[in-house]
Amino acid sequence: MTVIFQGWRHDVPDHDAVWLELTIGGPPARLALVRRDDQDLITAPTAEELQLAEAFERGEISAFEYADGHTYPPNHEITRSQKRAMALPIH
Repeated sequence: MTVIFQGWRHDVPDHDAVWLELTIGGPPARLALVRRDDQDLITAPTAEELQLAEAFERGEISAFEYADGHTYPPNHEITRSQKRAMALPIH
């Protein structure tokens, strides 16, 4: 299954363990154990979240924003007025 951790996509075995083993960064990559309830982990990402993760990985956006409003890296939150302005079409 595909999960998102700290804005990056990871493929992991589909199981119900409390911890997931993810390969982080690289090179050199390191293995990390991540709890399923970690605030920076999405275990069932939507298509939109996967698209955002792809954009984050390509460097097109500088932070990945989670549904609860927090970001990775921290403190890159987008204010409501900026979100609204970004959602409006440009004429």
